[in-house]
Amino acid sequence: MLNCRLVVVVLAVFVAGCAQLPKQAFNKEAATSIKTVVIAQPQDQDSYEAAVLGHPAASFGLIGGLVAAADIQAKSNRLTAAIDVKETRLQERFVKKLRESVLSAGYETSVITISTSSTEEQALGLLRQTGADAALIVRVVGRYWAAGPSTDYLPSIFVTVKKVNLKSSDILYQDAFSYGYAAPQMKSVHFASDTIYRFPDIEALTADPEKTRQGLLRGIDAIVAQIAADLKRN
Repeated sequence: MLNCRLVVVVLAVFVAGCAQLPKQAFNKEAATSIKTVVIAQPQDQDSYEAAVLGHPAASFGLIGGLVAAADIQAKSNRLTAAIDVKETRLQERFVKKLRESVLSAGYETSVITISTSSTEEQALGLLRQTGADAALIVRVVGRYWAAGPSTDYLPSIFVTVKKVNLKSSDILYQDAFSYGYAAPQMKSVHFASDTIYRFPDIEALTADPEKTRQGLLRGIDAIVAQIAADLKRN
């Protein structure tokens, strides 16, 4: 579950840090020998955040920040209970669609689940044990964000993907993608969400769990399609 004392700080660091994310276009020449690809599937989320990024209480020092964090924690708990993590399975669904596109591109493909506590080096060690030529390391985070107390909650998915040659450790491709909420400083390939997935408050956000869940899941197709297009052999 979320740590309410850290939520406000984590949000600020995440949004500010997005501008520094590395990118690399697909190196087709270096990937000509790749025949087998293993996809590192992140564990499914056990909570979904509902956060007002510009929470008014956060401007009142430490105590205000804790009040804001506690409010975010309570609303996130409500959202998580409403959409049910076992029904949502955002990471599993994302990787399933990604695997289908990688298979259709002509690669032999497998999937291995990586613990969220694993470092990239630890993940690469496990991926090399599969014997695959290359790995797609995917990070997927879903939540609902609102810019301020009087603005709507929008679905937000943020994805980073890196293709690594497991023999040479060369990076063949790297990029970041976002859907729904558009942070001003976020340097990612962005896809807008449908306006039907805008919710004015936590009551509306949790009133129709299926609609709220779909607001997140609709972002998967566009991002996977872009990754597949980027990784075309020809």
